[in-house]
Amino acid sequence: MANTTFSGPVRSLHGFEMATKNATTGAVTTRMSSGMPDLTGLVLADTATGANISIADGIIAVVNYTGAAACAVALPAATSGAIAVYVQSKDTAGGVNTLTFNAAGDDVWATGSLIESRAAAEVTYDTSAAGETSLVFTPVDAATNLFTTGSMIAFMCFEDGVWHIASRMGGAADATTGAFAFGA
Repeated sequence: MANTTFSGPVRSLHGFEMATKNATTGAVTTRMSSGMPDLTGLVLADTATGANISIADGIIAVVNYTGAAACAVALPAATSGAIAVYVQSKDTAGGVNTLTFNAAGDDVWATGSLIESRAAAEVTYDTSAAGETSLVFTPVDAATNLFTTGSMIAFMCFEDGVWHIASRMGGAADATTGAFAFGA
């Protein structure tokens, strides 16, 4: 295929797929290109932590969860084009209570989604399995959590019913604790 140069923006209603071809077998593998999105046009919402909060489509929710109490975050329905962003506004060194992101209804994470985590004081990743609907962060009661002030998780929908995620953790070099895990 030839190279193509565009002079204007390239747009897609259903995201962009990246394709790779195995040089030995010729098998083609595709995956969604879902890096951290541009935040232009999204609305900022300063959201106080509560036992149950919701994030709407088109919102950047800046939340002051600290780990002192559990918090469940309800995502909007995963409809193609939806985007919701969670931003951590405070350090999560205040306790060991979980922060849980819940997909709405029958919505799920894209199978094979990865999120950075910590185990045994080193980087690891948790991978979503088919049908999983929650994402749980469990902090430690210390200033070493990878998910801390300025961390961000973007939830993007390219096909109805399926959430893709991109994350940027705000931890420093000593951010050696705190675990994420996908679940059903």
